[in-house]
Amino acid sequence: MKSNIIGYGSFFHKTDLKKLPAVSNSFLNGHQLFYAGRYAMKYVFDKLIQNHEIVHIWLPQYYCPFVKEWLETAYSNLKYYDIDPFDPYAQIDYSTFSTKDIVLANNYWGLKKNTIPTRARPLIVEDHSHGWLSPGCIESEADLCIASLRKTVPLPLGGIAWKPLKSSLQLSLPQLKSLPNAHEMEVAWKLVDTAMALKANCTTEKDKTQFLEDYGKGEQLLRTTQEIVPLNPDHEKVMAQALCKDYNAYKLKNWDTMQTLLKGNDAFKVLPKAQGTPFGLLLAFKKEDDLKRLKQHLISKTIYPAELWPKNNIHHDYKFLLNIHIDFRYGKADIAYIASAINEWNN
Repeated sequence: MKSNIIGYGSFFHKTDLKKLPAVSNSFLNGHQLFYAGRYAMKYVFDKLIQNHEIVHIWLPQYYCPFVKEWLETAYSNLKYYDIDPFDPYAQIDYSTFSTKDIVLANNYWGLKKNTIPTRARPLIVEDHSHGWLSPGCIESEADLCIASLRKTVPLPLGGIAWKPLKSSLQLSLPQLKSLPNAHEMEVAWKLVDTAMALKANCTTEKDKTQFLEDYGKGEQLLRTTQEIVPLNPDHEKVMAQALCKDYNAYKLKNWDTMQTLLKGNDAFKVLPKAQGTPFGLLLAFKKEDDLKRLKQHLISKTIYPAELWPKNNIHHDYKFLLNIHIDFRYGKADIAYIASAINEWNN
């Protein structure tokens, strides 16, 4: 149940995960943990470049603008390909790429299963940041996979790279060497961890201002730090303990409840559950203005959705996405409140 001060959504508060049952991690055929998904991605790209002749690295055109900008400072051979991010069944035509390319395939919103061709193909890395522990993640046949963990897991920071069980790639993922001194990611972890703890016990607007400030400082460090650093052993332990819990059971239950309460609206479509586990309540829009107006309406009701993602120009009917959090933080009464707020919006 929400607090009137913190509202619904945004980043996680500090959470006791003992109540969540564990799920199997047997799909991880060797893995490494990082402070963020972008570090896991860069680690994987660098390892592939060291061991293969690589011409281009291909990212989907519709992708996180901050990560795109961050990667563009690291690689001069990035290119972009088009795929509909709001069609769970859209597949990548790998025949259009060279066998000397790396293609990043995104498990959009936890709804997709990527089909890997058996013929000659590029190296394929899958991003499961919005589909951690979804069917597409667990059943992956890609060469390597990565994910930003803190979108699903209540961690201050966190990312993972792993080799799927069905991968035939002859490449190990060696552990990073420890550093003798503290680094910026330890500072970022402490800032976000402090923000999460303050959010968990927030009772005043002053507290809210403070946790948002701490969180923002931690985010800024993440966006400006290129170096991939090993985890502090204490941070690694926290990540490992939280890694494989049944977060998705709550999303699926809340998603089903939401479908019984939501009314139709011409301004958006609700993305279907399809083959996966929806990251949240996913509302796709044709018009950015409609998204902005619904977002502001929800904020006025202390519901804080995420726009995934701004600054993307794609040539499809639906171009914009608003995600409304329906994770383990929320029960039936919360879902009813969120549905009512959406239903009362008149576009």
